[in-house]
Amino acid sequence: MTGSGNTRNMAPLVAAWKQAFHLATNGSGSYGKGLNLHRNGAVAQIHAQPGRLGAAVTAKKATHQAVLFLPELTETQWDTLAGRLAGNPQAVADLLANRVPAAIADPGHARGVAIVPGAEEITFSCSCPTGATGRVCDHSAALGHAVTERLAVTASVLLGARGMSARALAALVRDLVADTDLGTLPADADGTVRADQLYSLSAHRPPQPPPDLDLDPVVPLTTTLDDPPCPGPRAQDLAWMAQDAADRARALLSAVPNQHQPHDNLADTVRILATPHGVDRLPAAADTTGLTEAALRAMMIGYRHGGPAGAHATLAPAAVPPSTLEAAGNAIRASRAVPLGSIDIADGAITDSTAGVQIRPGLDGRWHPFTLWRADEWRPAPGACDDPAEAFRAARRARATRPLRR
Repeated sequence: MTGSGNTRNMAPLVAAWKQAFHLATNGSGSYGKGLNLHRNGAVAQIHAQPGRLGAAVTAKKATHQAVLFLPELTETQWDTLAGRLAGNPQAVADLLANRVPAAIADPGHARGVAIVPGAEEITFSCSCPTGATGRVCDHSAALGHAVTERLAVTASVLLGARGMSARALAALVRDLVADTDLGTLPADADGTVRADQLYSLSAHRPPQPPPDLDLDPVVPLTTTLDDPPCPGPRAQDLAWMAQDAADRARALLSAVPNQHQPHDNLADTVRILATPHGVDRLPAAADTTGLTEAALRAMMIGYRHGGPAGAHATLAPAAVPPSTLEAAGNAIRASRAVPLGSIDIADGAITDSTAGVQIRPGLDGRWHPFTLWRADEWRPAPGACDDPAEAFRAARRARATRPLRR
């Protein structure tokens, strides 16, 4: 969490740390020498871990590992602090917007729980000879000054050393305000509440159990309403759309949808036509799609047998590499006990003209069977399958029960 707009607000926190750190050095000359090192850029990135702040400090062509040890706050202390922050609307708003609240800078904010440790609680360590004895050295002092500068931008570095990330603190506060009226959040200067604050609070709330509804006996209210003024849809059309939406919702709740099915506008149009009342809309669908009613009727059959991909395969085979078609043709030839007729690969499909059967690749990766209905007219058949040989056998079975139309 960063607080780019909180530099002035963090002034009390910076001042409290600066005083505690200065007292912890106990008048050592390293305090001033460390300030010069920090100003010269000797301190590398600060790493905050529970109970410690560490960084590499370079001085006189040597790099040392400096550490400041701070006691972690207990779970009870964090809960106390979170409770006080939850009672401060501005602190809640800051946390929900991923900002460290200025209220955390007040040492006496949470019944004596202070984010800044006391001077007696700060201890020093360094890889240099002086720091190895536990005394403050130039390098650990430089680290302390770097922490002062860092706190002017964000308090998260100190929170981490005290055993709690800013994100975890925000989660604690959200738990406490989950049932709070959103209207209690303070507005911005223009009188609005930030959307990220509202979303953060709402998203954190536990999911509510779904209502126990029995959708089957529900009768759409539109059956008792008059038709709305033109050009609005008729009441009967509204009732049909409501029933269709309920049927689709029920299907989604009862089964896992096939993610590979091409649910586009054309397939959805055919889906509606394939419903019991959809055929009445066939002329309007033909006018809208530019397809003939005969083509749409065939696609309706394909949809019933193979879903959206079956409808598209009825209109045209899916584009696949020639090698895929050749491999499928070889699989079909190898599966036939008696090689009657010839297997032809043309126009993206595999056809046995003698037997009057055909299979086509679909957009779902399956092979869709077809049988010859009349001259140059193929009708979809059930049995779409990943295995082209099995799909071919399904086409043969369907052809045996469907006489050729003249």
